[in-house]
Amino acid sequence: MGIHHTGNAEIDQQHSILENMVEQLASFCSESTPLSQPVCAHCPPGRQTECGNSLASLTGELGAFLIGHATYEEKMMELLPDTPVCQAHIKAHKAAHEGIARQLKRLALQVQSEPPYEASLFLQKLTGEWLGNHSSLFDNRLVRLGKTEAPEIDFDAELVVMLDQHVFPNRPTTGSRAEAAATQRQRVEIVGRFESLTASQRKVFWLVVNGRKNAEIAEELGISVNTVKTHRSVIFQKFEVSSVVELLQKTDILRQANDKQRKAPLSRR
Repeated sequence: MGIHHTGNAEIDQQHSILENMVEQLASFCSESTPLSQPVCAHCPPGRQTECGNSLASLTGELGAFLIGHATYEEKMMELLPDTPVCQAHIKAHKAAHEGIARQLKRLALQVQSEPPYEASLFLQKLTGEWLGNHSSLFDNRLVRLGKTEAPEIDFDAELVVMLDQHVFPNRPTTGSRAEAAATQRQRVEIVGRFESLTASQRKVFWLVVNGRKNAEIAEELGISVNTVKTHRSVIFQKFEVSSVVELLQKTDILRQANDKQRKAPLSRR
């Protein structure tokens, strides 16, 4: 699977990051060789548990990154004109994003019940094929539509300004390519984790990261403390954290926005 060049710098970088994540799956098991496939049952139970946890974490990261990737492209689609061709593409493109999100959600449950190595192979195949097909059918065409249907739009320039304001505030513009890619992966992943929350969970999220206690959140939102605890548990699970401190560390990108920016679609949608 080669890197899929669309001509849009940001999308191409995200494709490269996705390919690297798929490659991580290819080398997931240290016991595998070109001549033989490992059998998880032959590994000690502790090792199987460790592999299962690692795969579950990678699956979560991949799912979150793909949601962040979809968020980025949907911002691009907002720049397209309201023509039948563009609207048909937008509808199909969004459906494709929703489809892989559903598949990964189902796969996350499989990861918990199947041998880790077999699950990693299935995840690698699913994601690799989706990336190749999605790039050729939708991402390349999205960039072409921007050039033909709306030639006055410079996706790379105008979109970066839009995203820096609403999605990726304080994006680093200096440093090595490796550092930039690592930072971009983390930021897209964090946005994806946030986008995966429901509207109710986002309300609780902002109150939690602002230091409010469960009883205070319940009173402000007019819900029970148990409901707050449920939302809080889901938030921690989706962000893969076990404390508010860890949540703050992972969501620093969201806290960089001031109160005015929090009224933008990302934080109040």
